[in-house]
Amino acid sequence: MFDWRLMLLLVAVCLPGIGLAIPRSLQVMEKKLAQLRSEGRKIPPDGVIVALQAAQSVLLVLGVSALGIFLSRSTGLGAPFFSALITGSGVGETLESQVLAALGAGAGGATVFLLLYYLVFRRIMDDETVSSMEALRSRLGLAGRMLYGGIVEELLIRWGLMNLLVWLFARIFGEITTGVMWAALITSGLLFGAGHLPAYLQAGCRKTPAFYTSMFALNLWGSVIFGWLFMRYGLLAAMIAHAVFHLMWYPLDILVSSRTKAEARPS
Repeated sequence: MFDWRLMLLLVAVCLPGIGLAIPRSLQVMEKKLAQLRSEGRKIPPDGVIVALQAAQSVLLVLGVSALGIFLSRSTGLGAPFFSALITGSGVGETLESQVLAALGAGAGGATVFLLLYYLVFRRIMDDETVSSMEALRSRLGLAGRMLYGGIVEELLIRWGLMNLLVWLFARIFGEITTGVMWAALITSGLLFGAGHLPAYLQAGCRKTPAFYTSMFALNLWGSVIFGWLFMRYGLLAAMIAHAVFHLMWYPLDILVSSRTKAEARPS
């Protein structure tokens, strides 16, 4: 029997992230929209665009939530904490086991991520790309990054895409094995990186090898952490670890970006 309550709960936890991210994403498109309007194109008002994007996002989350519920029956990839919330049984035990693992793996994974970003990839990318990337992240803010990245993206990528890939690979290879799980994890991680490209390119990043390498390498690393937690503990663990990444990254992002802007100003 399909679990409608779980689907509605998963959609509900995504709404704050969608509500924060969609209006701010419009800021990225301001120049393009202004150009189209100056050319006489019929562009809806900003409020209508935001409403349409929000409705599209909610429908996407709704569909992915339902898909994950169907597929998790055969893949074994689940959301035990959210299921426990619905039944009211074992909530504390499930929460404790996932939170501790997520905080540990999230903090350790984020440390490696930040070292790679600041000591390697940020240094090899051009200034225009770095500035565009940091401006885009700054617009979203800490709450937006934690709620959209930590919750909405995990629902879409781990609960939806990774579940789907495990199911597809199992049908190809005949059974769900450790290799199938990791193949789905790595593939979903690469697609996760590819999914970030349009927004960053629209924000002004240059199409350079360094940019593409950083996008795929860093997002794949994050996906290894989040995907492993999803396999081992469940969806909430992946969400918490993803949010920890942003929580640790945000102050450094703001500090380094501010210093870079200050050094670039003429004396």
